[in-house]
Amino acid sequence: MAIKNIKEKELQRESEFEKRIIVFSFLVMYLLAVFFISSVMDVRRFNIPWALEIPKNYFNIYSSKIHPLVNYPPLIPLILGVIGSFLNFVHISLGLRGLPFYFLCNGLVKLPSLIGTFAFITWLKKERSSFNGNNWPLVLLFLCSPALFINTTVWGQFDVISVITLILSFYYLENKHVELASFWMAVSLLSKLQAVYFFPIFVLFLIIHYKLLDYLKSFITGSLTFLVPWFPLMIINHDFFLPIKLYLNGSGRYLAIDDHTFNFWSVFYPYSVKLLPKVNDVFAFGLTFKNLNFLILLIILAIIFLMILRFHFDLNEALLMYSLWIFTFTMQQHERYEIPSLAFIFLILILKKDRQSNLAYLLIFGALNILIFFNQLNVYLSHAAEISFGSIFVLIASIISVCLTITISVYLVFKDKLETN
Repeated sequence: MAIKNIKEKELQRESEFEKRIIVFSFLVMYLLAVFFISSVMDVRRFNIPWALEIPKNYFNIYSSKIHPLVNYPPLIPLILGVIGSFLNFVHISLGLRGLPFYFLCNGLVKLPSLIGTFAFITWLKKERSSFNGNNWPLVLLFLCSPALFINTTVWGQFDVISVITLILSFYYLENKHVELASFWMAVSLLSKLQAVYFFPIFVLFLIIHYKLLDYLKSFITGSLTFLVPWFPLMIINHDFFLPIKLYLNGSGRYLAIDDHTFNFWSVFYPYSVKLLPKVNDVFAFGLTFKNLNFLILLIILAIIFLMILRFHFDLNEALLMYSLWIFTFTMQQHERYEIPSLAFIFLILILKKDRQSNLAYLLIFGALNILIFFNQLNVYLSHAAEISFGSIFVLIASIISVCLTITISVYLVFKDKLETN
């Protein structure tokens, strides 16, 4: 028996060593892609200029002297400013110029998403899940996500931060850690504008399942976390309504009803953004597209509230449907904005006790990844290399995307009956 136990421990150590080698290999692959893929679009137009100019403006990220103007929640620009301080040092003090300097800029501004990814992997390996406590399949699933890989290494975007913070906030909310849940929801709101969509459902679940003292803990933790970066910026800019203005006007910079998105509106308008109706154009009977969009959003939110309150729908399944409906049926969406739906599939896989439906969620995860990947690739190539898949491809992909959203929604509503049969 003792010999058998020794052998089992040796096998476990070997298995753990092999897993670490695999994770390290992914890290090397991500690092090579981050630095050696020269990203255009957002990295060159926003991330690098912000990183270099924010330190010169004493980290007043909303200064009118910064070009282009920062219209982002404060956390990511502030992190870029820290990176920019180092870049300015090596540029001015060490005299790094030309291609070596751009190589460093291109890689370093993409590091926050990379660090977030592997920090989350470390957390994920320690948490329990529906995989008999073995989260290794989820680790591989996260690292192998083509949608997240292209977003982090090629686009140089920060949507993975949104995915991670949403997972953590709702994970801790369901596990009765209200302070941690509120902290991560605040971080999510500080990172991406899209987090605002999920805040009402966070509050609803908090009201239903927690007590008055927990409300107070949540409010204090969330408010303090939220105000730590915001308060100095409000003081410097002499504007205590600065956060409200940013979140309310966040979508105002997107004038077209759609922006290269595989969704319902691209079925009818699978064209260039320049040819699309504007949000202030009249849709019908004096109702503008902007008014219609707000009405659709309210209807979606009301349905989700009803499902949670009246029909006691599983929170993460409701959030998955909600995120898909927001992307598919509302306007002013971008090619990347379906990515948060991946967070709620992960939450389902981590928290769900019934493992019978894991295969269905893995298939959903794979299908969404493929669509999001090609949506990002289509837009990126059209800007980076003037290669476009064309309006017909966008039309077909949009029809598939709408059908997939409907199929997933039907499955989530009727899955108990389907699994019984």
